[in-house]
Amino acid sequence: MNFQDLSKRFITSIIALGILACILIFSYVGVVKWVIALFTAGIGALGIWEYCRLSKQSGKKGLSELCIAIGALTILGFFISTLDQMFSLLPFILLFFGVICIFLYHFDKISGSIDSIAKCLFGIVYVAIPVGLTLKILYLFSPYKMGHDGRIWLLYLLIVTKITDVGAYFGGRLLGKRKLSPEISPGKTINGAIIGFLSAILFSFLFHFLGRFIDNFYLTLIQSIWLGALLGFLGQVGDLGESLLKRDADVKDSNRLPGLGGILDMLDSLLFTTPIIYFFLYMY
Repeated sequence: MNFQDLSKRFITSIIALGILACILIFSYVGVVKWVIALFTAGIGALGIWEYCRLSKQSGKKGLSELCIAIGALTILGFFISTLDQMFSLLPFILLFFGVICIFLYHFDKISGSIDSIAKCLFGIVYVAIPVGLTLKILYLFSPYKMGHDGRIWLLYLLIVTKITDVGAYFGGRLLGKRKLSPEISPGKTINGAIIGFLSAILFSFLFHFLGRFIDNFYLTLIQSIWLGALLGFLGQVGDLGESLLKRDADVKDSNRLPGLGGILDMLDSLLFTTPIIYFFLYMY
């Protein structure tokens, strides 16, 4: 068993929990909304920058910066869309014009354009849209979930997704033997994946139980099971997906932030689970 990195993970988790607590407590206070939106856009921008490094998107001067700008504006567009219904399509309009800008940027050089454009568009969709959707969850206004508090749903998303990582981490080191995907992520095991999956369902059920005592949150038993199962599965797919990109780029972490590795390392599982909660809240 190897828990050498546990202390760093613990310290990072404490700091992250402190930031999250501040966001949840003050998220509905006037100007703080914009601070949170800008902070979220900054996180997304850094994530896209890390992706551009992984995908070696630096052959054309200024291209990475263009992708970062489009991603950050799209995230801010998601926030503005929560302020009034008339702005509901703004993030998609910004994304559309961003796509046009990326094409225009490649008109002076034909060679390698398909590969370069595909990398740009994937990076923006991969990072910016899920990050932007966290703001749609936080500032929830859905005809299907009237009266629900978006802060609790954001907390649900983060806890159920991250408990999957925690369960897989400890389960893999304590009980794991058979590797899940040794070439992509040598530390992950089948037993760890199963424990992470079951942990997600368990904590989702706990939210169902606690919902009985919370006026502005409600999750049925059946919903808690299948939603927890989806998050438990897709969270691990997202984790492996980001590991796949890193292995192809031949790097261990997406960045060198102390205790984190990189923003993508922190967001990897959430990039796949956030859209699920968004669809559930706004379409179910």
